[in-house]
Amino acid sequence: MVNMKLRIAAWRLIWRFLVVILIIYVVALGFLSYFFLTIDQETNSIVFLPFGINQIIILVGMFVLGVIAFIPSLTSCYYVVEKKSFTMRRYWKIYEFSYANIEFIDIEESKRKKMVIFYASTCKTKYLLGDKKGILLETLIKKCPNTMSVEEFRRRHPEEKY
Repeated sequence: MVNMKLRIAAWRLIWRFLVVILIIYVVALGFLSYFFLTIDQETNSIVFLPFGINQIIILVGMFVLGVIAFIPSLTSCYYVVEKKSFTMRRYWKIYEFSYANIEFIDIEESKRKKMVIFYASTCKTKYLLGDKKGILLETLIKKCPNTMSVEEFRRRHPEEKY
């Protein structure tokens, strides 16, 4: 299990990306609403313009940009499990977590939500998207020597919500 590369579960990544891109699209369409709306001079009310080439170009362009932005998220988000730590790569950022620094792993919530939820002294609480087979969570359970129970964790870190 040395230097094993684990991909993030594709469906989790797709749903997360769709939520983010939907929010961006709504905000962008709000700013670009003058291409879709006009004021009727007779009634002074806002009406939709009939679809023309400008609106179609904007919508197709936003869709193409969304697809172009999604492809790197599938290929450049993964975990690398090593002997003494694991590394998470998300786009151009690389985060390294040592097994010795992980103090608590929320196993029940992690399994229920199909994520990896842990607390480390260096980075506080981390919520990571899980891999498809759950290998990262199982590796953390096996290799983290300093993990504590739920009661002890709540006693030591009352500011963290679990």
